[in-house]
Amino acid sequence: MHGTTRTRTPATPARTGLNAVVWVGPGRALVLRGDAAGATDEAELALPAELAATPAALAEVAHRVGRVDRVLVLGTDDLRTALEREIVAIGHAPETIREAELEGPVDRDALRARLRRLA
Repeated sequence: MHGTTRTRTPATPARTGLNAVVWVGPGRALVLRGDAAGATDEAELALPAELAATPAALAEVAHRVGRVDRVLVLGTDDLRTALEREIVAIGHAPETIREAELEGPVDRDALRARLRRLA
């Protein structure tokens, strides 16, 4: 019997050493992502007021998070839950997500401090 050798993707993806913190609130999202050099990459994205358009905007937020070991999602219950679903939908394992309710407006320095604590 002859067989072929196929490489398999690892069941658990290799760790990146990167983490992210996201705050989502009415009208905007803040994404802070650590990079390999220890710096912080920050992005602010507008969220539409119409609920029908929110999933596409949250998908963009999830893509901005990128591949990380852990992501802390902060914000109101409904937006936070919707964003977590988008993060899982693009391929993140659910166990990489941490969550906490945090009403806005939010201070960027507080988000940076939370990002440092994730490491």
